[in-house]
Amino acid sequence: MSDDTSYQQGVRAGLATSALALAAVAFLNLLGLEKSMLAIVLAVLALRGNIAPPAATRRGRAALALAAAHLVTFIVLITIFHDYLGHLIQAMAKLG
Repeated sequence: MSDDTSYQQGVRAGLATSALALAAVAFLNLLGLEKSMLAIVLAVLALRGNIAPPAATRRGRAALALAAAHLVTFIVLITIFHDYLGHLIQAMAKLG
């Protein structure tokens, strides 16, 4: 294995690990959609090409799944509770 291939595998493993960590943090904070989108971008970059090591592939796929679950959860919650969200915004406007 050449130094360039090893370097690229290391970069992909780092991107996959970063994507998984970011997706987990975003899922804990349900309002952080931008973090989930960034996790998806990092995971796609980690999975791109055919030289990603198996661990990076697993982490990248896990990050994609977790970030996608976060986005779907947010959309479902907003859809279900959109009436309550309107009331909350009105109440907050009265406070300020």
